[in-house]
Amino acid sequence: MPPTDTIVVGAGPAGSTAARELAARGVDVVLLDRARFPRDKPCGGGVTVRCAALLPFDLSPVVEQVVTGAVLQDRAGRSTVRDAGRVLTYLTQRSRLDAYLVEQAQAAGVEFRDGQHVRSAVQLRDGTYELRVAPRSGGGVEDVLHARTVVGADGANGVVATQLGFSHPAERAVALEALLPCPDGVPEWLRGRVALSLADLPGGYAWLFPKADHINIGVGGWQAAAGAQLRPALDAYCRAQGFDPAALVGLRGHHLPLQVPGMTVAADGAALVGDAAALVDPLSGEGIYAAIASGIAVAPAVDDYLAGTTPDLAGYQLALTRELGPELATSRALMEVFHACPEPFAFALMRSRRVWGAAVALVRGETTYERITRRTGPIASTLAPLARVARHVSRRRYGAR
Repeated sequence: MPPTDTIVVGAGPAGSTAARELAARGVDVVLLDRARFPRDKPCGGGVTVRCAALLPFDLSPVVEQVVTGAVLQDRAGRSTVRDAGRVLTYLTQRSRLDAYLVEQAQAAGVEFRDGQHVRSAVQLRDGTYELRVAPRSGGGVEDVLHARTVVGADGANGVVATQLGFSHPAERAVALEALLPCPDGVPEWLRGRVALSLADLPGGYAWLFPKADHINIGVGGWQAAAGAQLRPALDAYCRAQGFDPAALVGLRGHHLPLQVPGMTVAADGAALVGDAAALVDPLSGEGIYAAIASGIAVAPAVDDYLAGTTPDLAGYQLALTRELGPELATSRALMEVFHACPEPFAFALMRSRRVWGAAVALVRGETTYERITRRTGPIASTLAPLARVARHVSRRRYGAR
């Protein structure tokens, strides 16, 4: 039996988007996920306006809150309510969002198989790929699949990256989140808003993301510095917001991979997208935008490779470097400076309408990190050295990371 064109491993936003984009180009695609759908994932569930604009369909069937403002807090307990007067973010649940994105992929012609655990992935001598797949339940017979190309969308420690020789991200942030049930609806003050407590932890912040009948509550920061503090910080944040930590359900932690310059995400006929490629915004910790953007970016490179017009998927690597690389680098530099001395940045965001306006434009996709820093004049030219100094300060203050 001839190999299929492409196997995509992982049916999160990156994988389902890559599969849909490829199928729309006439590529035969098999999409695999180890979980049975619908399934949930640790995630705040925020889809920014700029992210939603990447998709050729409406997300309203799975949207539970439309965010137009924020309640901003600092470590001193001061708070400011900011309203944008425009939509900033759509809040959903990953169980609903991911299932919906898979449905869109299937409508484009993708063959979806859930509950399938990829045990191994190897490149054969003829350049094709062999994947050994077994039902996650443990029963049934192991299946052997062959494909001309493979897209790894199975997370930072995924089988595709590990077994095909890609390097794993050297640095990570870590987050802990839980759900607070609100059977009568979320509090009025939080409807249409998110709450962010800035610099609660080294390299991170705390958040409240309201949904239809619950609130997603979380804290996050650098793995080495914040890991042991997560649970006490989450409980303290709950109490500070007037919530009982004992009422939390679904407690779970997860890692946020941070890409470093030069990280390889494509080789021969294999490529990584989303978290597997460590495409998380370092400053905000948001990953859905880059996941969907990378799923879109990988499709033309795979299509060209399958058509025989290119020898490998290097075009995808170049596209990421060109389109996402500068933004990730600038975001990382801003993150280093922000978390070395968070108070001035928190104060500026809470008090300055100009800074808030820039944040609104960024979330809506009307500007970029690069444009924002260029408008500040001297900061743009000194950001890189400032980030190096800030990183040194953070290491001394919080320990190695």
